[in-house]
Amino acid sequence: MCETNREQQPDRKIEYAINKNPYESLVVDITDRCNMTCNFCYNPVRSTSDMLLDDFKYFCANLPSPVLLKFCGGEPTLHPNILDLIRIAHQNGHRVHIVSNGTRYTDQIFMNSLKELTRSGTAFALGLSMDGGCANKHAYEVISGYDCLQQKLEAFNSLVLYKLGRVGLSAIIIRGLNEDVVPQLVALAKQNTIVRYLHFRSAGKVGRWIDTEPYSINELKGLVKHYFNEDEFKPKCVQEPHCPPESGNECCYRFRPTDRLQISLIEFNSQRSTRCQKRGRLINKSYKIQPFFDSMK
Repeated sequence: MCETNREQQPDRKIEYAINKNPYESLVVDITDRCNMTCNFCYNPVRSTSDMLLDDFKYFCANLPSPVLLKFCGGEPTLHPNILDLIRIAHQNGHRVHIVSNGTRYTDQIFMNSLKELTRSGTAFALGLSMDGGCANKHAYEVISGYDCLQQKLEAFNSLVLYKLGRVGLSAIIIRGLNEDVVPQLVALAKQNTIVRYLHFRSAGKVGRWIDTEPYSINELKGLVKHYFNEDEFKPKCVQEPHCPPESGNECCYRFRPTDRLQISLIEFNSQRSTRCQKRGRLINKSYKIQPFFDSMK
């Protein structure tokens, strides 16, 4: 749907059938279960049942082309059949990134099951939110609802130990609260070769947010660029959907300071980000696809 139509019909939900999906990246909330109560959660009402395997098979098989599937929730690792979901996505040619709080990464049984999955040739990426970085306990208390610093460090150490594949670290950056997390995670990524992605995003007014002014994409650039030289900070993106600056919809910025590491800066849930043509979200049960940020309104 063109931008003009969107402006003329502001109250109309934009929806696509699965086989008409226009997005390169799709968020899929595979479960509403969660073991944390984070204040910035975009899905605080947990009433939807777990994604059914047969429904997910249908969804994966009927997408018109391979996409990046971001397993979210709730906490996606709590889905009782998450291994099967990863396997089904892989068999249909889709890439999987698990957006996790990391609590199950210290569960040896769970991690060993993921290890077996990788041995079968099934690839996936594991995400870990580290909103307080390696030291900011207060940020964890504010964002996650309690001081979970030690849990996060143990989860990261487990990822280093198991070496299951690509790891992405993410943090919500809140004005005046946790800007110190940026250099901490940059250093962690430089020191550990398993880290392939860093995602820094603005807070966005979702969930039980703190009423502060969210960082804009240009402000996020200003925070991050000090830790890289000019060549390292030049825009470059590989295999991750994004809206380039020339599109006029810039709500993200991606660069690769090394061949191994890609860093993403994301203006989250802003007016500008609603124009993003790259990210969608599967609406569970209705099995329609909506623009990601529109689906959260």
